[in-house]
Amino acid sequence: MSPVRILLATDAASEGIDLQNYCNYLIHVEVPWNPNVMEQRNGRIDRHGQKHEAVFIWHPVGRTHDGRALTPGEIVGDHEYLMRAASKVETIREDLGSVGPVIARQIEEIMLGRRTGFDTSSAEAHAARARRFVSAERQLRERIQRLHNTLLQAQDEFHMSPANIARAVEVALDLAEKPPLIPRHPSSGSGATIFTVPELAGSWGKATHGLEHPHTRERRPITFDHAVAKGDDDVVLAHLGHRLVQMCLRLLREEIWKVEDTKKLHRVTVRSAPDSLMSQPVVLLWSRLVVTGGDHRRLHEELTLSGGELGHDRFSRIHQVGRREELLEAATPIAPSDGLFSVLKRRFENNEWAIMAAVEARSKERLDSLDRTLTDRMTHDVADLDAVLSELERTITKELRPDEEGSELYLPGLSPQEMNQVTKDIAALEARLARIPEERRAEEAAIMRQYADPVARTFPAAVIFLVPESMAARG
Repeated sequence: MSPVRILLATDAASEGIDLQNYCNYLIHVEVPWNPNVMEQRNGRIDRHGQKHEAVFIWHPVGRTHDGRALTPGEIVGDHEYLMRAASKVETIREDLGSVGPVIARQIEEIMLGRRTGFDTSSAEAHAARARRFVSAERQLRERIQRLHNTLLQAQDEFHMSPANIARAVEVALDLAEKPPLIPRHPSSGSGATIFTVPELAGSWGKATHGLEHPHTRERRPITFDHAVAKGDDDVVLAHLGHRLVQMCLRLLREEIWKVEDTKKLHRVTVRSAPDSLMSQPVVLLWSRLVVTGGDHRRLHEELTLSGGELGHDRFSRIHQVGRREELLEAATPIAPSDGLFSVLKRRFENNEWAIMAAVEARSKERLDSLDRTLTDRMTHDVADLDAVLSELERTITKELRPDEEGSELYLPGLSPQEMNQVTKDIAALEARLARIPEERRAEEAAIMRQYADPVARTFPAAVIFLVPESMAARG
């Protein structure tokens, strides 16, 4: 395939085709006399979903004998109008994002000799109003960026890497006695790994809906990596909300809380870590932390990691979060000998009270650190409620007092039955308006009750034993 691909098209391609996935350069061979056509052409690549950071668009301009570009006023005849049209289209497009029919009709009249100049005052006034929203849009983009950064941080904190999600799906399919995913590399030659999903029967078959290509109907592979799926329609992204991932996670959650004689998934694992990081065994516990409010409504939920060093006769809690994370990241799974597992089990049982105290201490620390977050969330909820009710109040007031807007509440000439209905509608609006202050007080009080006296509840979910490599080698 050539590294540079060029698509030549007539105006038939100016609408009904999306090229943002493949193109970010557009060259107008000529400037159409109707700016709507130019807009439509530009919209093939200058649209939501464009993969590149910048879009480049060229259109022809006149040149003097010395090669200098002509400007409006230096071109005669129809070229003068077209140059001015192109300039206006670009200026207004930058402000509004679209020109629409603002000057299209004027250009048509100019070309037909019915008009001698442009009048874009209404479009420019609209553009001036639009510019007032630029600050709000900038703030919105900044907020979206902050939310994106928070998402990336959460993915890192909760170890939601593509490899871990793939591992969870593989384990769940094994527990469900389903065929495993088949790893392979994409045809693009990148070093990424994609997976072929086998045919799944029963309710699991619904998890594979959407894997067929919408045009070729061929079954597409999946990936758990956003970077691999970006811009590639031949690979399906199996994100956390994907049916297959959701079914696997539900199965794993069910297995975690099953009773001993029916579960297939054990909640204890053993790993080894370099001797340079630890000199004696360490026990880590993943726990589910649920924070409830005054009316027992769930306010927050997360997984916490706690633990400490498991010595011969005592347990010493590791207070630093980074230290626990470092040990976990450096550890690799092993199959312990019976003797080693017996030692770990005995030490755990001898120190179980101290270990569970460390779990509760970690939950208390998280609850304390969440105090500001919950307070901010309560403030935002109250503000959102006030905004909704205030808007409702303004809308009803506007409907009941139309004289302030220079309009009428109802049209003259209504029948008695219609006037009776209008009277009832007005009375209903007035009653609704009168209820808003009390509704605001009641709803604000309900929100505050939800966030009052938060309580943390901890549910240990999994135990990880970490042993030095030398100890693992001795067994």
